[in-house]
Amino acid sequence: MPETPADLFARAANGDAEAMNALYAALYPEIKRVARSRLAQAGGVTGLNATALVHEGFMRMAERQGLVGETRVQFFAYVGKVLRSIVIDFIRSRDAEKRGGGATLLTLSHADAAADPILPAVDVLALDRALEQLKVLDAGMYHSAELHFFCGMTIEETASARGVSSRTVNREIARARALLANWLEVSDPGA
Repeated sequence: MPETPADLFARAANGDAEAMNALYAALYPEIKRVARSRLAQAGGVTGLNATALVHEGFMRMAERQGLVGETRVQFFAYVGKVLRSIVIDFIRSRDAEKRGGGATLLTLSHADAAADPILPAVDVLALDRALEQLKVLDAGMYHSAELHFFCGMTIEETASARGVSSRTVNREIARARALLANWLEVSDPGA
């Protein structure tokens, strides 16, 4: 009897490297799509391509003792977080080499409508600091924003991953967008 994706997710969550490899192979095209999206949001970070980002992401995930999450939605939420952290680490390292010479701008695009910007172009590292502020202020709002804006999840997928209603996620997304715009001193296109 062939193994179901749910079986693979459960085994990977328990630290089964073979299941993690099988999931990675099966979901590689979708993971690469998420990686391209992260790079596009970061304004096409020079020196980092989608393939390198996906492979570095897999290496980081493989180092963990088990996969975070037991469903497809939870898996992609985790993948989005890992890829975002790699992009941030890469930019920090590159900018440190330049001695802070150049800020990298990021344009956030709405997961449901790529042409609808959430915020205009902002410094990636400033956005990362603002997200940390958001996390301290309201962890739920932070998780909704991260899943929706950075992992590319729809409102419904974000609600499912968090175990809350779509209305709650909509409220948190609207509030997060306004707070981030205020902290980054940019106009909120959602207003």
